[in-house]
Amino acid sequence: MAPSHIMRATMPIRSLVSPMAMTRSTILSSTRPITQIRSASNANPNPPTAKTTNPSTKTPRTPTELERPALLRNYAYTLKTGTVDSVGRMERTVSVVQRHSVWDKHIGKYYPKETRYLVSDPRNSLRKGDVVEFSSGAPKSRRVHHVIERIITPFEVPIADRPAVMSRVERQKEREARWAEKYLRRESERLGKDVDVFAQVAATLGEEKAKKLSVAECIHFIHRGNERIGKVKSLVAGRDRPNLKALGLK
Repeated sequence: MAPSHIMRATMPIRSLVSPMAMTRSTILSSTRPITQIRSASNANPNPPTAKTTNPSTKTPRTPTELERPALLRNYAYTLKTGTVDSVGRMERTVSVVQRHSVWDKHIGKYYPKETRYLVSDPRNSLRKGDVVEFSSGAPKSRRVHHVIERIITPFEVPIADRPAVMSRVERQKEREARWAEKYLRRESERLGKDVDVFAQVAATLGEEKAKKLSVAECIHFIHRGNERIGKVKSLVAGRDRPNLKALGLK
């Protein structure tokens, strides 16, 4: 037998349970009753009871009046002239190239430059090669911020053989019609019933005059002077409004 084995055989057998384990179990067993006593003393003898409400006594709030509509924003616009470069790749949208000059302040000279714009063509009136006049204004989408104003020089197809270009007045009426439709749909969902603006206008002006007005005009008549406007526009209106107290009118 090797000497190391002889020395290991003469050593006493180690205990399976360490002294630290015995100490931990003793401490835990001694502190367990104290923990139970503390938890019992901290318990609330009168636990809170859940409040019960009677649904029959609660009256639901149902709105009956129309909310003030928000006025349409009037966008400032500038006129530009360009040549139609691409047609038919997008629905009611064309690509127009504007050729202009830019000033180089380092060299002190004008250089020609081409800028491409995505222009809205509501009636598909444009053809490739047309020289057109377009303007900026109300955005149609994230990338389309311009709309066609008129055709200066048509290419190949005469203007008489094409759909007429929408004027600014026609575009404004179409925009107000979409705005009125959205307002009536939102108010009908909020009130839970169909909203008849013609009946409200006819009660004041009569049926004959009410039939001559559009839906947007009826909404403006009902809320005349009380439409909601943006924060910046309200500040500008308050700045431009004359001081009535200073004039002695209020």
